[in-house]
Amino acid sequence: MSLDVFPDQDGAPDEPAGAGAGFRTRVYRDVRLPTADPAVTLSADLYRPVTGRPVPGLVTVQPYRKDFLAGGIYAGPARWFAEHGYASLVVDHRGIGASDGQRRPEFDRDEGDDAIAAIDWIAAQPWCTGAVGAWGMSYAANTTLRVASRRPPHLRAAVAVAHGLDAGRDSIHPDGSRGDLHALANRGSAMLLQQLLPPLAGYADPGAQRRWRARLRTQRPMALDYARSPADDPVWAERAIDGSRIVVPVLCAGGWRDGFTHAVIDAYERIRGPKRLVMGPWGHVMPQDSAHHPVDFLALMAQWWDHWLRGVPNDATVPPPVVLHLDGPVPQWRGYAEWPPPGRRVVLAADGGTLTQAVPDVHCRPPGTHVPDPSVGTLRGLPGLGLGESCPPQDQHDDDLRSLCATGEPTDADLLLAGRPEIFVRLAPDEDGRVVPPARLVVRLCGVEPSGRSTLISTGTLRPDSAAEEHRILLRPVHHRVPAGTRLRIALGDADFPRLTPLSGGGVIRVAGLRLVLPVADEQAGTAVDLPARAADAPARPGAAAPPGWRVERDHTGGTTTVTVAGEVPHTVSADGHVYRLTSLVRAHLPGGSPQAVVTSGTHTAEVWLTTDERVWASASVRCTQDTLHAHGVVRIGAFTVFEETWTAELTREESRVCSSAVTAR
Repeated sequence: MSLDVFPDQDGAPDEPAGAGAGFRTRVYRDVRLPTADPAVTLSADLYRPVTGRPVPGLVTVQPYRKDFLAGGIYAGPARWFAEHGYASLVVDHRGIGASDGQRRPEFDRDEGDDAIAAIDWIAAQPWCTGAVGAWGMSYAANTTLRVASRRPPHLRAAVAVAHGLDAGRDSIHPDGSRGDLHALANRGSAMLLQQLLPPLAGYADPGAQRRWRARLRTQRPMALDYARSPADDPVWAERAIDGSRIVVPVLCAGGWRDGFTHAVIDAYERIRGPKRLVMGPWGHVMPQDSAHHPVDFLALMAQWWDHWLRGVPNDATVPPPVVLHLDGPVPQWRGYAEWPPPGRRVVLAADGGTLTQAVPDVHCRPPGTHVPDPSVGTLRGLPGLGLGESCPPQDQHDDDLRSLCATGEPTDADLLLAGRPEIFVRLAPDEDGRVVPPARLVVRLCGVEPSGRSTLISTGTLRPDSAAEEHRILLRPVHHRVPAGTRLRIALGDADFPRLTPLSGGGVIRVAGLRLVLPVADEQAGTAVDLPARAADAPARPGAAAPPGWRVERDHTGGTTTVTVAGEVPHTVSADGHVYRLTSLVRAHLPGGSPQAVVTSGTHTAEVWLTTDERVWASASVRCTQDTLHAHGVVRIGAFTVFEETWTAELTREESRVCSSAVTAR
């Protein structure tokens, strides 16, 4: 839609309001938003309430093609907000979908330019009050926080769901380690597929066809950028967001079952403006779409927008600012005045293989020596990673047997853990009297039930950067009740397969001491809070993926471990009437327990039945070994292959950050 006829164009048909809403809606597809580059416009879908009064604007800028999967995530909420009196823009990043230009490297600091362009555009429209909110989930949440740190004058509030400030640490190289499964195999192949597919919005438009074919010729897969930039590359610090620059009100939301729990809470801690934190029992999904205690999150967002964009007095700023879900026999929501909640710290030390409060760490027997097993981690599940919440943690018992463990006596009373547990690992010298830190330390905090089941409470990963004897590992934040009679357990190793790529040269870990510091909240510190359950009229999400098939195969004799996740998005109709179906297969294979031979791969495939009676088939795959990444893409229209290419890049093995010459002697 050209700018010279918009916004006076009234050709979009009115859509009736949903139950409980007050406004009919008009949807304008492919609204062209100007940028600082005259040659580049961004494509947006605009959802406008039919009203003669100006309304506030909402902006979501995302990289997942609004004519494809992103349409299923954001179209429903955008229409819902329009029905409730907000004009909503869903925008493709430049170089994505129907937007012009070349894609920047992912999480580039200049991505905020696109969001600023969208905010400036909607604020300038005569039907907008000039007050704008920005929101998004996952990558779009990162873009939201980035633009908030840029402080555009019309941005008055933000909502960030399931992401944080430092994508390098939180997503691409999890915990500063190499993680081929998510960034390269799964997400890398999924993003390549989106790059390969022809436009689904305005397929027959010559401009859209030229844009697509130019990208096929010139754009390289995003995964190649990750391959060029390992965890230690300073580029990730450059792409991180300075949370202290965020002064607009921000509602942060995340899930205890997600892979970005720490990222959301870290963002909340760093933001300087008015803020709220809601942490639910959710995975990597919108809170209203979760299978675990879904809430009416759109209503919570509308309350946030009403207060900060309209000036409506409501409960958006009424204490408590921190609302946390607590699992247990009677699940509940608890509110706190701060994060972490007030309480005490309980210290346990390993005396041999026993966790005890009786003796100081320095007088304890050494926990022992551990020969790492690269397959440890398969029972942790796959939280987040674009896999929703269908790969939850399992009984940790078998992984515990493959780790160096210290286990406590049954607790006398319940412990309400709220905060970030810490584990201190004191290393012992080798035969030559040297303290040699491993390339990676991975710890799990578990609760062992009377039945013997080992339940995962939290995890932590550290890449030691010094030859110090003692290393502090900060675990992921928790809000978890440990029932009386539970035995706490520390399990230590260097593997978290398949989330982290196995170390190619892991050595023996000699441990002289282990100390666990638990943040135990005061039971009286929290208050009961009611959050609204998912509304009956909440918008359904079209194109939602079926629960993935997750399978772990362990050959206890030969040592081979394989983790497979197969997914499908069943036949879905796009906004333009095309029908598509998606399948995916992600696989991590560790043959014979040999980390040198590990292979991690991902393949995403799409079939599209166009309204022109053409059939498009596209497939994108990424395969990683310890040293090499191979990516392959192919597009067929009917019986003809219109594109096929293979890309290769070198991968950097994860090694110790401490040179052998720098190891201290005793």
